[in-house]
Amino acid sequence: MRKATMKAENSAKDRHAGLKVVACLFLFFTLATIQTAKPSGLRADEVKMGDTVTIVTPGIEARLCPQPGCGPDQHITRIPADTVLTIVDTSILTIGTFNVQWFEVIYEDQRGWISIYDTNRAKK
Repeated sequence: MRKATMKAENSAKDRHAGLKVVACLFLFFTLATIQTAKPSGLRADEVKMGDTVTIVTPGIEARLCPQPGCGPDQHITRIPADTVLTIVDTSILTIGTFNVQWFEVIYEDQRGWISIYDTNRAKK
């Protein structure tokens, strides 16, 4: 009986040690992924105030937002494809491990923000 109890205790210790190893590996790879995650593929210095951008999102799907990162129903208006806009300001919005660049523009006398992904400045 004593041997069976010791065997069960050793088995439980082995499982616990194994779980510790798995947890450490998970943490290591998670941190390594975060450290090496690349931003959106665009450096903030590539686009600056005064530059122009063209809306490339088809139809009227591009949204003019009151702030960077607005939700689907929070936009001020929609901007049609092929509209050329001048950048008034830029901002980087961090979502998880990604940095998304937003441009402040004026469209039809309305000031707001558009995502780089709606423009010709997003890298393909």
